[in-house]
Amino acid sequence: MRKPSFTAGALALLFVAAFAYGKIAEGVLDGVVLNGRGAPVAFAQIFWQAADGKAPHAIRTNGKGRFRIAGLNQGLYDVRAQASGMTSEWEHNVLVRSGKVASVTLHLTRPKSSGSSSDKH
Repeated sequence: MRKPSFTAGALALLFVAAFAYGKIAEGVLDGVVLNGRGAPVAFAQIFWQAADGKAPHAIRTNGKGRFRIAGLNQGLYDVRAQASGMTSEWEHNVLVRSGKVASVTLHLTRPKSSGSSSDKH
């Protein structure tokens, strides 16, 4: 009968450690988009990116105005919403922590003027 090799045991330990690290390193950003009357906005577009402006992404809210972004690395994120000619302010530096859920509420408003800088990050 052969004894398990040291190499096989070390590889198994590394695999388990990597799997556990991957699970711990991920966080979630969720929230809701509300209109000016405080009602949820279905299918609003959500823009999010790392706080340094890298890797922008977009998703949509569900039929109840909610969104959930899973699998995020721990760090700071910027997020905003847009729908039917309305937009929210950027919510800057939302802290996403490993194994935690960060929540935001985004309020849509009509732009003040066509020359507004609210679309700029």
